[in-house]
This record gives sequence, structure tokens and C-alpha cells, in this order.
Amino acid sequence: MTAKTFEKINHIAIIYLFILLLVSCGQHKKDFKQETSFVDIGGAQKLCTYMGGEGENTVVFESGLGVDGSTWLESGVFDSIGKDNQVIAYDRQGYGKSTAANDTRGMQALVADLDIVINKKSKNSKVIIVGHSLGGAIARAYAIQHPDKVKALLFIEPNNENFKQYATMDQAHEDTLVQQFTSAKMTGAAMESAQLIENVIFFKKLSTLPDIPVIVITSTKTDSEMTEENVKDWLLAHESLGKGITSFTHIKTDKSGHFVYLEDPNLVIDYIIKLLK
Repeated sequence: MTAKTFEKINHIAIIYLFILLLVSCGQHKKDFKQETSFVDIGGAQKLCTYMGGEGENTVVFESGLGVDGSTWLESGVFDSIGKDNQVIAYDRQGYGKSTAANDTRGMQALVADLDIVINKKSKNSKVIIVGHSLGGAIARAYAIQHPDKVKALLFIEPNNENFKQYATMDQAHEDTLVQQFTSAKMTGAAMESAQLIENVIFFKKLSTLPDIPVIVITSTKTDSEMTEENVKDWLLAHESLGKGITSFTHIKTDKSGHFVYLEDPNLVIDYIIKLLK
């Protein structure tokens, strides 16, 4: 056998072993599987949770007003992050498959339900919370009240009391929202809407966030409601979340509107991964 022939055979053998290694790795990599289960929160009340994945990180997704937890599954963000991490989403009371609430749905009640979900479902001692809109406000309140349980935060278009449209909301506007959700038979959203003015007062009295990594994503798209002036105010309100935070990143995007995670899921996935690293 010539040296050239031996070299060729050796090269083929290396390629073959490399292919076997790739196949082996593929066989051992676990496919993402999502499961639905329920959490008892007292009496006959139950919260529907969506879970999947495993790893040293747990990412909890908190939805906005009028949207249940399955929205994260539909976006593709849930299963993408869940390939290497535990992921949890859930329907708040009165949403989706969860039972309707029998009490007011103020911020403190929403934080309490999130705490139950995290305590009963998280496999890790600390979680990363991704919150959209009202869900961002819930995540913020939770992190302030339970700093020992939160590793990092990703806010997507979060409600904020410093935004003038929220700060100046009157009772007539709130009542209109409640009526609209009630007519649409969206019980959870109607009950949460009835507490929006109280939420502004709640946050004005709340302390600042703990010094953990925080990323905020803000849409700068303009429309009839989000005028250029309102967008500037929206940006300033979100910038205020960085007070006292050592690792704070504020991302602005004009590629999507309020529902960034549905319109540009890859952007959200990228910044969740940054927090995971």
C-alpha cells in the first residue's frame, strides 16, 4: 500500500467517524416537548400552565392584557428557548383554560399568582422573566418583591406609570375598556382593566428594581395612537427602568409594533439568549 493510498483511506475513515459522531449527538439531543398542566391556587381555582424543556435556567413568560399564555407558544419563542432551558407560560385567572377569579385583579393579586406558578413549577431557584405589556409590569413588581427569586428581566413594551397616557387615564376610559372586554366575554381582561388606575398608584409607591440584568425592548413605530410625541414619552418611561441597574440595555425597534414577540420573534429570542449567557 502506497503512502498516498494510506492517506486517502485514513481521510475517509476520519470523515466516517465524524458523521457517526454527528448522528450520535443528534440521537442524544432531546426534542422539545410541551406539556399542559394545572396549578391549584386555593379553593376551586386553578391556573393552566404550559411547560417544557430543562436546564440550569428557567424562563417564565408573562402575557399582556387580554392575551393568554398560549401566545408564547404560537410565537415560536417558547419552543426555541425551551430546547436548552426550562420554559413556563400560563393563563392568568379568567384567561384560556384557567378558572375565573373570584376577587379583584389588582397588581398584588397578579404577583401572588405568578409566585405560585414559579414556586410550584420552576426547577431552578431563580428564574428569568420575560414580560410583555401588562405582563412586564407584573414581572417588575414580582422582581421588586421577590428579588431572591429573579435572575434577570426582559421587558417587551412594558406598561409604565411614567407614560402620560397611563398616568392620566380617567375613570371613563377605564370603564370603557372594562365594557369592551366584558362584551367580548374576556373575563380576565375585564377584571384586570378595572384595576389599571390603581396599578398606576401602586407603581408610584413601589421601590426601584433590584440590581440584576435588565433588557427593555421598545417599539418606535408610529400610528394614530402612538404619535411621535407619545413614542418619545414611551421611550423615556422605559428608560426610567434602568435607574440603579448596573447591566441595563434599552433596545429600540421600528420593525414591529406593540406585539414585538409575534412580529419579530427572532429579536426577542436573541435578547433572551443574551440574558441566558
